[in-house]
Amino acid sequence: MSTTSAPAPVTIETPEYRDVWVYLQRDGDSLSSDSRELIAAGRRVGDKLKQQVVGVILGYQLRDIPQQAVEWGADRVIAVDDPALGDYFSLRIVDTLDYLVRERKPYSFLFLSTEQGKDLAPRLAYREKTGLATDNIQLEVDDYFSPAAKATYKNLVIQIRPDFGTRVARIYTPRNRPQMSTVRPGNFEPLSRDPGRKGTVESVMLPNRSKTYSAVVKEIRELPKPTVNLKDAQVVISLGMGILRDKTGKVHDPREAYQLALKLKRAIEQKEGLRVEIGASRALIYADLKELEGLISRENQVGQTGTTVGPQVYIALGISGALQHRVGMSRSKKIVAVNLDPNAPIFQVAHYPVVEDVYDFLPEMIARVEGGTGAT
Repeated sequence: MSTTSAPAPVTIETPEYRDVWVYLQRDGDSLSSDSRELIAAGRRVGDKLKQQVVGVILGYQLRDIPQQAVEWGADRVIAVDDPALGDYFSLRIVDTLDYLVRERKPYSFLFLSTEQGKDLAPRLAYREKTGLATDNIQLEVDDYFSPAAKATYKNLVIQIRPDFGTRVARIYTPRNRPQMSTVRPGNFEPLSRDPGRKGTVESVMLPNRSKTYSAVVKEIRELPKPTVNLKDAQVVISLGMGILRDKTGKVHDPREAYQLALKLKRAIEQKEGLRVEIGASRALIYADLKELEGLISRENQVGQTGTTVGPQVYIALGISGALQHRVGMSRSKKIVAVNLDPNAPIFQVAHYPVVEDVYDFLPEMIARVEGGTGAT
């Protein structure tokens, strides 16, 4: 009687695919600050893979923006500069990226988790019949064994993002190339700019320039600029659901907490000369409290689905600290957390955990700042 042994595990490598591509965006005549972070993310992956980081930028009158990408850490830049790319039109952009990917076979392709990145990356992933992991906060490189395929995939880009509840998910997309990801701004520190850094800028003609589309851009309207700039703030004072009650359990008008936070903001700006903004937890935003109407909006939201911040000081007032919120403020240099619950998750990341009533803490801190005792 003969027996059939199970097939031995195999090792899968894809040497025909090379380099880590990053899709770059402009901000006027400069490389966007988010794109500088994306180059740093690509650099992390590229160095581990021993592959080059290639910036890809499309637009019109790019001027020296491609060279700026080299100075911020890219090894090479592919630039497509054409009047047909003067207005943002996703179908033509995806056509161009599809052409470049099929011709050059990148190993990995990273996009920003911005409105533009969220528009382009899924379209391109569908074209390339590859996977897409979105809203990543970290990237690693390692081998991955698939029990189902009985195969080890070498040098896989492992994509890490927050999951439901308090979990962090590790996303594996082993079978197809390029591996595609979107990266949340605010989770990678840009590299230092080096004006003397050497790299290659390659100008590429727009493919299929004569192609016509059933959809056309008829009008472009610029949205109003946000009134809250959390990303560039040096101090962020954030409010959570804990402001709705005091230490006795009595219901409190949240407008009082907001006014106290505003008073603290003005005191720090006046005494310390720092840029200060007021933030809020997702729970407080979505509570949609009429008392805070016109005071707190989506622009104030800190967290995975809001803005990722990295200020010198982050002051969390009455915030329990769900994972999504902690992800959004974990790069803060110093974290002050004030909460009545000594077991609040926010205390796991706080440098200065304060178990106290927000309504007792804020007046004292304001007095200290106004008195010049160096509270910040």
